[in-house]
This record gives sequence, C-alpha cells and structure tokens, in this order.
Amino acid sequence: MRILEKELGKALKAEEVAHYIEVDVKTVRKYYQRLGGIRLGRNYRFFEKEICNAIQKRTEMDSPSEEGREEVEQGVPDEERCHRVGDENAAKTRRRLEREDRHDILG
Repeated sequence: MRILEKELGKALKAEEVAHYIEVDVKTVRKYYQRLGGIRLGRNYRFFEKEICNAIQKRTEMDSPSEEGREEVEQGVPDEERCHRVGDENAAKTRRRLEREDRHDILG
C-alpha cells in the first residue's frame, strides 16, 4: 500500500474530492473519469496526483496558445461595427420577447 501511495498520492473518496475542488459530490461522481478516478462497484476512488494531473491536463487543453491569441486579436472588428450589430440583435430579441409575452409580464 505504501508503494501505491508513493506513486499516486493519498487515496481519496468522492466526498473528499468534492470538498477539495469545491463542487458537489454528484458532479465528482459524474465526471470521475475526467478527474482520474476509478469506480469500484458503488465506490469511487481518487488519488491526489491523478487529480492534479487531470486538472492540469484540462487547463492546458482549454487555454489558447500564443498563436491562437494573436489570431483572435487580429479578428476583432472595430467598435462601431460591433455597436451596430448589438443594436440589431437587441431589436430582434425585443421583438421576439414581445411576441412571446402572452401574459403581459414585460409590461
């Protein structure tokens, strides 16, 4: 058992992981594979190092690279154009809500 703890860190239950990453226990159980956990019947087991590796891997996947940031910055339209698009979308949304307001909630 000591070899396992040395390799993977302390074994944790789903409740402990939920407290550690500040989410609900149901969420931990739902995404146990993404968090590096294993399921043994009705029990879920996690290891500290595997949780850290899983979180780090997800963070690296979600963060844009340097090249990606430059492409995004170049593709941003000017403020005037954005303002017009926003007004048009707001008007469409307002008209749609007026049609859907059967109970006169919006006044």
